[in-house]
Amino acid sequence: MKERLLHFYRRLDLLQQRTWFQWMMTAVALALCGALFGPLLWTSYGLESDRRMLLRELEGQSLEQFDVHALSLRDSGTMTVGGRVFEVTEFRGNTDLLFDQSGQIAVPNYLVEDLLRGRVADWMPHWLIEQPETTLLLSITLTVWLLLIIWINLLVPFVLTTTATLALVGISRLLGSDQLMLAVAGIGMLTFTFILLTRAALLALSRPNQILAVAHTVLKEAARSRISLVFIVLLLLTLPLIPLGLDPEDPLRYRVQTFISRSVGMTFAIAACMTLFLSCATVAFEIRDRQIWHLVSKPLSRFNYLLGKWLGVAAVNLILIIVAGISTFTFIQYLRNTPVAPGVQGQLDVVQVNNDVLSARRGSTPTFEFLTPQQVRERVRQRMLRLPEEERTAAREQELAENIRSEHLAQQRSVPAGRARTYLFEGLDRAYGSDTTMTLRYRFHIMASDSHQTFDAAFVFNDEPEATRFVRYSPTMTHVILVGSDLIREDGTMEVTIGNMFEAPEHFGAGAGSLYFEKGDLSLMYTVGHFEANFVRAMLIIWLKLAFLAILGIACSTFLSFPVACLFAFTIFMAGSIGPFLAMALEEYYVPYVSEVDWTDIGMVISWLFRSVIYAVASGLVWALNAFGAYSPTNDLVQGLMIPWFDPSSWFTTDAEHHDVFGAVVIFIFIWSGIALGCAYSVFRSRQVAVYSGSG
Repeated sequence: MKERLLHFYRRLDLLQQRTWFQWMMTAVALALCGALFGPLLWTSYGLESDRRMLLRELEGQSLEQFDVHALSLRDSGTMTVGGRVFEVTEFRGNTDLLFDQSGQIAVPNYLVEDLLRGRVADWMPHWLIEQPETTLLLSITLTVWLLLIIWINLLVPFVLTTTATLALVGISRLLGSDQLMLAVAGIGMLTFTFILLTRAALLALSRPNQILAVAHTVLKEAARSRISLVFIVLLLLTLPLIPLGLDPEDPLRYRVQTFISRSVGMTFAIAACMTLFLSCATVAFEIRDRQIWHLVSKPLSRFNYLLGKWLGVAAVNLILIIVAGISTFTFIQYLRNTPVAPGVQGQLDVVQVNNDVLSARRGSTPTFEFLTPQQVRERVRQRMLRLPEEERTAAREQELAENIRSEHLAQQRSVPAGRARTYLFEGLDRAYGSDTTMTLRYRFHIMASDSHQTFDAAFVFNDEPEATRFVRYSPTMTHVILVGSDLIREDGTMEVTIGNMFEAPEHFGAGAGSLYFEKGDLSLMYTVGHFEANFVRAMLIIWLKLAFLAILGIACSTFLSFPVACLFAFTIFMAGSIGPFLAMALEEYYVPYVSEVDWTDIGMVISWLFRSVIYAVASGLVWALNAFGAYSPTNDLVQGLMIPWFDPSSWFTTDAEHHDVFGAVVIFIFIWSGIALGCAYSVFRSRQVAVYSGSG
C-alpha cells in the first residue's frame, strides 16, 4: 500500500512538471481569480465613489437649519443624490439616533456605510470590498501565489497541505471554536507560503554569480539550521495564535490596535533575534570549523563573500516579512468587521477604527509655548529658596523642573468657564486646496468628568463667526467634527477657538467648571493615503532595519567568536532600541552648570562629575543610534499615521510621525550598513583565516 501511494505521488509529481499541464493550470487559476475578484473590484470601486459623494453631501447637514438631506433622513430614512435614492438599513425605524442633541448628524461616516450596505451582494465579504486598495492588493497577491505554486512544481504539496489543514479546521469547528479554526488555517497556510517563497528565492539566487552563490548557500543553511529554524517556526506558530488573546468584549479600536501592536512588534522582535544569531553563526562557524579554507582558496573575493552573506540573510528576512505581513494584514481586514457594541458608542467605535487606525493620516496638534531652560532654572531656583535647607537636593530640583513644565502646559490646555482660548494648528500645507475632509478630534474633561452628563461648547475657526460649530459633548468621550479644507490658510495654518459655554454658579470656587484636555486629546487630522500602502511601507522599514542587523552580526563575527559576536551585536541592538527613551530622559535629566557648582564641596563635585559622565554617555548613544528606535513603524500603524516614501522634513526631526522610507534607506543601508560592511571587509581582508602548514 505504501509503495502504491509513493508510486502515485511520483506520477502526480511528474505530471505537475509538464509544461502543457502548467499552462493549463495557469489558465484555470487566472479564470478563477478573474471570476472571483472581478465583481469584487467593480463593486469596491463603485462604493468608494459613492462614499465620497455622500460624505460631501452630508457635510454640515443639520435639522436646526432645515437642511434637505437631514430632514429627509429623519422623516423617511432616505437620501436622494443625483436621482439615486439611498436608504438606511440599520437605523430603519430609529432615524432619530442619526442626530445628536444639536441636530447635526452624529456619525456621518457610519451613516454612509449604512446607506451603502444595501448595494452589496450577499455573497460578497464586506471586509473584501470596503476599500478598493485592499481588494486589489489581495487579488494580486492571491494570483501571484497561485502562479508560483504552479510554476515551481508545488501544486501536489499544496493540495496535500490544504487537505490536511481543512481536516484540522473541521476538528476545530466540531470543538466550537471559531478563533481556533482561524489559527489552525493560518498556521497551515503560513507554513506552506514560507516553503513556497523559500523555493522561489532559491530559484532566483541560482545564477552563475559569486555573490548569489553565497546567498543561495545562506538561504539553504537557514532552512535547515536549528538556530534559525527555532525562530522561524516560533514566528509561524505564534502569529496565528495572537488573535486568541484578544478580548471580544473590548472596543473594536482596542482590539485592532492591540493586534497590530502585538503582531508587527512580535514579527520584528523574533526576526531581529533570528537575524543576529544567523548572521553571527554563518561566518563565525565557518571560520571555527575551517570551512572558510575551501572558500578563500577559490577565486572568491572576501568582499563578495561578505556581500553574499548579507544578501542571503536579507533574503531570509524578506521571506519572513512577506509571510508575517500577509498574515497580519489579512486578519486586520477580518477583525475590522467583527461585531461591536450596540448603539451610538458602537458606531463611533467603527468610525474611529476606519478613520483613526486603518488609515494614513497627517495633521497637527496645537502649538504650545514651552519654557526655555533658563526660565525653568529660574523658577526652580525661586521654589528651592522657599524650601527648608535639608530638602534642597538634586533630586528635588529635577522633580520641581518636571512639575513646572507640566503645569505650564496644563494651563495652556485649560479653558475657564465662560471664557475662550485660541489654538494654532500648523503643518496643514498638504491639505490646503484639496477636497479632503478633515477631522477635528477632541476629548474634554470638566467638573467630575461624568460621562453620563453633557456640556456645551463652541468651536470658531479662524475667528470667522460664520464658521462656528456649537457642540454638546460628554466628558472623557472622544468626539469628532468634520471640517472642510477650505478653512486652511495659505501658510498651512488654522486657528481654532474653543469656547467653554458652561456657566458656573456663584457659589462655585475659582477655576471651577474649567474645560481641559490631556496631551494628544485635541488634534486636527486629514487622510492623505490608504492603510494598505502604509502597511507595505511599514513592513519595508522593518526589513531595512533587519538588513542593518544582518550586516552588524556579520561584521562582528569577522573578528569575534560566535558567543562574543552575539553579545556585542545584541548590545548595539538594545542600545539602538532604547535610543528614543534615552532622548526623552535626557530632556528631564538635570546637570548643574559649572557656575552653579560649589567646588569646595567635594560631595557636590563628585555628584556633578557623575551626572556629567552619565549625560555625556547617554547623549553619545542617542546621537549615534537614536534613529534605529525612532523609526518605529509599529507605533505609526497603531495610530494611523502616514509613513511617507519621501519627506525631506523628516531628516531633521526626531518625531516618529514624520520618518520616511527614503530616509530609512539612506540611514540603515547606505550609512550604517555601508560603515559596517566597510569595517567587516577591512578586518576580514587583513585576517589570516586559512593557514597551510605543508602537511596533513
